[in-house]
Amino acid sequence: MAKTFFADMIANSKMDGANARLEIALSDAAGQVQTVSLGPDALAALIAIASQAAPADAARAARLTKLPKRYAVGHGRHEPVVMLRFEDEPAYGLSVSQAEDLAEALLEEAEAVADTKYCMRQ
Repeated sequence: MAKTFFADMIANSKMDGANARLEIALSDAAGQVQTVSLGPDALAALIAIASQAAPADAARAARLTKLPKRYAVGHGRHEPVVMLRFEDEPAYGLSVSQAEDLAEALLEEAEAVADTKYCMRQ
C-alpha cells in the first residue's frame, strides 16, 4: 500500500485539454510536491465530496493565520509606552525597548519573507 502524502497546499494546477484531465500539484509542509491527474469521473466525485465538507468549521478557522485589515500605532497619553492595535481589539502597550525590539524583529522577518519563494496557494 502507498504511503499517505499529507498535502498542505496546492502548488499548481492546470487542465490537460488533450486528455480532459485536471493535473494538481500538491505540496506538504516540507515542500515535497506530488502531482495527481484526475479524469472527469474522479473530478466529479472530488467536487461532490468537497461540497459536502463544512466550509466554516470552527476548529479549522482557529488554525488559520489572522491577517488584519487595519492596524494603528501610537503612544500613551500618560505613560511612556508605544501603543499597537489590530482591528477593533484592545491595544497593546509596549515599553520603548520592547517596541525597538519588535521593530527590529519585524524588519528582519519582512526581509526574510521577501527573499523566500513560497508555493502559491490556490
